[in-house]
Amino acid sequence: LDFSSMQKIDKEYVSDEYVETESDIVYKINFEGKEIYIFVLLEFQSTVDKLMCFRFMNYISSLYLDFNKPDTKSKHPAVFPLLLYSGDNKWKYSNEIADLIEDTIPGDYIPHLKYYPVLVNSFAKEKLKDIHNVISAMFYVENSDPDELLKEVDILLDLIKEENTEVLNAFASWVNSYLSYLGNDDKEEIQDKIEDLQGVKTMFETRLKEYGGRLKKEGKKEEKNETAVKMLTRNYPIEEISEMTGLSIEEIKSLKVPQKV
Repeated sequence: LDFSSMQKIDKEYVSDEYVETESDIVYKINFEGKEIYIFVLLEFQSTVDKLMCFRFMNYISSLYLDFNKPDTKSKHPAVFPLLLYSGDNKWKYSNEIADLIEDTIPGDYIPHLKYYPVLVNSFAKEKLKDIHNVISAMFYVENSDPDELLKEVDILLDLIKEENTEVLNAFASWVNSYLSYLGNDDKEEIQDKIEDLQGVKTMFETRLKEYGGRLKKEGKKEEKNETAVKMLTRNYPIEEISEMTGLSIEEIKSLKVPQKV
């Protein structure tokens, strides 16, 4: 693969139904003198989807339909389907679509499409540090807790310091989607702000701090709820509980109070 020729295609093919649990990146790159495409599907959810083959076929068909080929003699470029799966569950389903279709008609008329699955959690973080490219960086992110990443931004940046601007922008876009999936609701557009590695570092630190702050805020809310429940079991007036905890009356009424035996 000629990575110096790699370009990110500025379009996403993931359907609205799956936009919260997966993301896609499409690259155009030269391979042995010919142009090919690599369709990378990033699966965030931990569950294993039996229908992944059909989703790949849908996305890749959409990609082919976007090609403008007025010359009917020329063929479309090849597309390599690559799945990055970060869940803890074992990927147990076939990656060949024909295996999921009843063979009640001749095999020549049954669709064939195979994707290449990469199980991110099977790669040790220490080994990833020795592989300096954007794929190892993505694996490193998915194998790390947000708090760990905040301390290891420099290690992460070292993995991608040789990548070109196109790859860095694509990586920043993916990180934005990944951290949003973890629970960060502030999905600000960051792609246009990435100009260099320092920009990537700033983006990482900002998003991870936002995520950590959200967890801290949720922890305080949980403590308030626990206090309110204890006060309710002791028959404190709701107005007094609201004043003590800062919770609204509606929030207090929605809490589940253990029944006395």
